[in-house]
Amino acid sequence: MAYGVIDKSLELQIADIVQRTLDDHYQGALTFGPIRVQETDDMVTGEWYLHIYIVVDGDYELLYHDRWNGLLPRHIEADLKAIGVTQFVNHSFVGKYEWPWFSKAKGFDC
Repeated sequence: MAYGVIDKSLELQIADIVQRTLDDHYQGALTFGPIRVQETDDMVTGEWYLHIYIVVDGDYELLYHDRWNGLLPRHIEADLKAIGVTQFVNHSFVGKYEWPWFSKAKGFDC
């Protein structure tokens, strides 16, 4: 998939996949959202990849004690391929309290 193909509709589909996957795993112990997707240029390889920013609310320590969350891209890979997304995926969790500042710094429109 080339750069510039992640429109708002596809971003919402990706966010829905991530939301469902996280909700299924954490079963209400944490809440997630908003989830934003940004196409990013790997400065070393020059290839474009997707960076998924996930706002999390709750006991943030649960993320650090759970190796599962580091494998999130593997857990969503098949669902992403089903909607035509084949780019490498990276992700970051952002605390809810950080989101207002972070979203402005990243230029998100939310």
